[in-house]
Formats: sequence, C-alpha cells, structure tokens
Amino acid sequence: MTVETSLNYQTTFFKNFAAAWADRSSYRLYQGIDNTAENLRLALSETPGYILAYDKQAEHELHDYLRQDFIGFLREHVPFFEVSDQGEVFFGDWYHRRQFGTIDVFARTIVQRTDSEVAIMPQLEAFAQDESHYLDNQVEAMRKATYQEVDRLHQQLENAEAEAVTAPKANPDSGSSRVRGFLKSFVDPDADQPSQPSRKAPTTDQVQLKARFDAAKATADETFDTQKRQLQVSAAITRYEYQAVTTTFSSLEQFKNILANLPKDFMRALELKEEQTNA
Repeated sequence: MTVETSLNYQTTFFKNFAAAWADRSSYRLYQGIDNTAENLRLALSETPGYILAYDKQAEHELHDYLRQDFIGFLREHVPFFEVSDQGEVFFGDWYHRRQFGTIDVFARTIVQRTDSEVAIMPQLEAFAQDESHYLDNQVEAMRKATYQEVDRLHQQLENAEAEAVTAPKANPDSGSSRVRGFLKSFVDPDADQPSQPSRKAPTTDQVQLKARFDAAKATADETFDTQKRQLQVSAAITRYEYQAVTTTFSSLEQFKNILANLPKDFMRALELKEEQTNA
C-alpha cells in the first residue's frame, strides 16, 4: 500500500466512522472497531483508543454510548440477568444473588474476574449432573477435608492405646506365687489360671496426643458446622440459578452457547435495527 493509498484509506475510514457517530449507528461504529482491530491486529480493547488518538475523554464517551445498546440487548436476550446501568451482571433478583460478571462493551462479552464469578458455571454443571445429591456430595467432600487431621490423630491415638496393653506385670513374690499356683493346680487341677493383661498408665506422650486430638476435633466440629451452613445456602442459590436457566433455555448447554455467541448475536440484532431504520 502506497502512502497515498494509505492516506486515502484512513480518510475514508475516519469519514465513515464520524458519520456513524453522527447517526448514532452502533452497528457501523462496531464495524469500524472490528475492521481496525483485524487490519492492525489490535485487541478490541485497544482499538477505540487508536481510532480516537488515545483521547481518554472521547474513549469514555464512545464506551458509555455503546454500553447502553449492549445492556439493553443483554437484558432482553438473557431475561434472568439483572444488568446495572454500569454494566455489572447479576444472576437473578433473589436474595443472596451473585454477580455473574461485568460486561466488556467493546468485545461484547461478559467478563468474569473474581473466583466467585468463575465458579458459577462449574457449580451449575455439577448441579446438572446430579441434582439430588449435589449438596450431599459437597458436604461429604468438605467433611473429609475438615476432619483429615482429626482422623490422623485418632489413628495415632488408637495405635498408642493398643501398645499400652501389655502382659502381666512382674511380681516380687513371683517365686512363691508360682509355688502356690503349683500347689493349687495339684489340689484342683481343673481350676483356670488365666494370665490377665493389664493396661499401663498413660504416658506423657499419650496425654499430649489425646489433648491434641480433642482440640483438633473441637475446631473441626465448629468449622464443619459453619461451612455446612454456608454450603446449604450456596446450594440453594445454585438451585435457583439452575432453575432460571432451564426455565428460559432448553438446557445448560444452550445457555453456555448463548453466552459464547453474544458478540455475533448482538451484531445481528444491531444489523436488523440498522435495516429497519434505513427501510
């Protein structure tokens, strides 16, 4: 491309982009952004800055204008989403609702940045696989993790107590005892002479181990009760979210496809609006 050709291309582009802005044509504005990003191999988030000479005020004005159309589309396209005017996307309008993400105006997608937001889809997928046992499976996994140290200490304590069981203690009068036993067996040969094991007094190590076990179990019990209540609340929220999805769409997979195709579907909606305006 020659200098003249390049300048003519830029002149035409900016003339068309300016006309799109004057006409408030979101469709043509997005077309200009997409074409520039593709031709210059820029990220969509960087492209408006390039077009507007990195004027932050102009970028914000363009962003805020385009945001209105995308929010309106999203509210209609996914009706159970509550979308704030600032672009935060919430899953439903019920108590304890979760934020699903934040819209990316130029990319025309929903971005999930926090761990809580990222966890929503995997939780919905797990719920879809086993609705009846979703909570039970979570509680059992949490129980195993919470009581892992308690179980380890309990095993050590059992081993220590087993070792405490010993043979009969030696007796200073064992010689005379053996004589008396011999005489008793001679007089009454059918009499049993069992050797009863005895238990040693707990050692200092055993006492300390028992104290560690008791403390660990008390902590684990408290943690388990608290986290179980949290899991119950979380499972209820996931159930509400899943019901919202399956009431609106045929399946969770269709919902995932809807999210994946947001940019394409939004541009198609803008194109139809453009055609109706020019009809």
